[in-house]
Amino acid sequence: MLVEESIQSAISSIKTNGVRSFLTTLAIIIGTAAVIAVIGIGSSASKALEQNIDELGPRTLSIFPSQRKRGGISSGFNPLVIKDAEALAKNNDHEWLIAPAMSGNRQVKYENSNINGEINGYLPVNFEVRGFDLGHGRLFTEKENLARKKVVVLGSKVPGELKKSVKQILNQDILIAGTSYKVVGILKEEGSTGWQNPDDDLYVPLLTASQRIFGTDRLGWINVGISNDTNVDYVMMTIEQILRQKHDIGPGGENDFRINDWSQYADLRRQATGIFTALIAGIAGISLIVGGIGVMNIMLVSVTERTREIGLRKALGATQRSIMMQFIIEAVLLCVFGGLLGVFIGTSLLYLFASFNDWPFAMPISAIFGSITFSALVGLFFGIWPAKRAAELDPAVSLRYE
Repeated sequence: MLVEESIQSAISSIKTNGVRSFLTTLAIIIGTAAVIAVIGIGSSASKALEQNIDELGPRTLSIFPSQRKRGGISSGFNPLVIKDAEALAKNNDHEWLIAPAMSGNRQVKYENSNINGEINGYLPVNFEVRGFDLGHGRLFTEKENLARKKVVVLGSKVPGELKKSVKQILNQDILIAGTSYKVVGILKEEGSTGWQNPDDDLYVPLLTASQRIFGTDRLGWINVGISNDTNVDYVMMTIEQILRQKHDIGPGGENDFRINDWSQYADLRRQATGIFTALIAGIAGISLIVGGIGVMNIMLVSVTERTREIGLRKALGATQRSIMMQFIIEAVLLCVFGGLLGVFIGTSLLYLFASFNDWPFAMPISAIFGSITFSALVGLFFGIWPAKRAAELDPAVSLRYE
């Protein structure tokens, strides 16, 4: 009964001074919103990264060209070429999938619509390594690659960018850099990977891209798909040996390529994201402490303003415990109200941020409950002193207070 009466009295007091109560909790609102948004963004970023890695297949290594050095001086980039990928594919020590690729922007036209499209030269195996799924039609074949056929597979958004439906553009001819290519397939929507969006790209056979579009055998990268139980270190050592031999790199010479293990990169990224999130959340959490100090200050002012009321209640038989409980509950309710509003604002900001960046919405429930609980604890801690001060007022002195 005592608790119920204290809650009712606290709510009545908060409503009576609505504007002041809101301004008092503003720091709590901002702090909680910042904590929720930062933690949510960190979680969404990690989820997006995991999706990106998953899209590269069970386990994917990527080989990129790197700077070559002579005498410690950089002499430019030594390119990866198609023959490098062929040398890797001939190795029988590993059951791996070699997926070389090249890319570049070219004008794409269909009837009266023009776009500047990202053209990717792929082998059929690239779609398997990347985890791309076919939505309509078919993928091009290795036979079409060897024959340099003018066929193309479109990302899911390309038909819309060309102002046509899937049905209208499938099996039709489009112009890429002025040359006609037949649309044989359209991929399912894959979503943005953070650093690229495969839904906006076009895919042609690798040798077709090399000879008919780009006029070069230089590759942008080579993906190597391996199973999860493969000894990655041994695979990377084999790749290094083959490419060093192909590039005539002698003993002690620096590699002119680099090999990325995306799963290791993801682990490092998660660790960095976690540290950054914890740091920013900690800084934002300081505003909750500042908000608690503000609540304590307002509660002290409230005690002074309500001195006669407190004296009257004591004269009518109210105990120190009931007076103290009322003010503690009032402080806790103020902070919890600020925490709830902050959670709503922070979650809304996260949703907008995730939608804008095409990231998954990921908000740990523990962060929500933790923020509200911490807000309540802040109210409890900073409400004790004003409540104690109110409870210890002398009723005789309080009734004479002007």
